Amino acid sequence: MQNTTKKTIIGGAVVFVVGALIGFVPLQFKLAAAQQDNDNFRQQLDVSKRAEAINSFRNRAALVHSEATRNNFTVALEMASKYFNDLRAYTSATTDPTLKQKLENALGSRDAIVGGLARADLAVGGQIQELFLKLQTIN
Repeated sequence: MQNTTKKTIIGGAVVFVVGALIGFVPLQFKLAAAQQDNDNFRQQLDVSKRAEAINSFRNRAALVHSEATRNNFTVALEMASKYFNDLRAYTSATTDPTLKQKLENALGSRDAIVGGLARADLAVGGQIQELFLKLQTIN
């Protein structure tokens, strides 16, 4: 009787372990798939955030241009100063070397634009348009 009890206990333990493994393995596959989905969603979110930021910089450049063409140079100068400070901060924070290079290229027009707005130079509108076109090349 004692031998039968041992076999029953061992058999029950084996069935339990096999059952646990049968339940565990599919859960591991589901977990791996969920983690992959999570990584994909994070990547899509990063792409969307980048696009939103670039679109915001484009829109703000258009607003600076709009104010400059209305001869509201003081307003345009304030907007441009904040714009370039924000663009510099975003450029510093980015880790993509291609994006960083394109943004630094756009930042290269800062002194000419801010200086032109400070002098109330009508030709600054063309420089702001060039900035906007530089931003159009960034995806």
